[in-house]
Amino acid sequence: MLETNGATMLKKILAAAALSLGGALLLAPTASAAPEDNPFGPKDSTSNFVSAFDPAAYGSASDKSLIISPFGTSQQIDCSSFHGQSWCTQNGRVLNQIRIPAGSSEWDYRTLFVYNPF
Repeated sequence: MLETNGATMLKKILAAAALSLGGALLLAPTASAAPEDNPFGPKDSTSNFVSAFDPAAYGSASDKSLIISPFGTSQQIDCSSFHGQSWCTQNGRVLNQIRIPAGSSEWDYRTLFVYNPF
């Protein structure tokens, strides 16, 4: 009879341990990456660029930023922005920004991004 009580007691201990472990796993915080809706980026901005060597850059795509890169727009371009400062990268390299005046106002410009392999 003692063995039966011992087996019952062991089952109760194992059940309590399983419930405790299960509860701990349910309440444990999960690891997560940066949210998809991160307002600061980086975000895929490739569609906002056109190669400076593409004739469309000076016609139908004149509203897009220019890029000079060995990859053109065939490789993803990610952009981030924080406190009024913006930067873009391609293949892990920061793209240098050059503002080209496009009118008479200080704020009337077009941005040229240049890939720097160094």
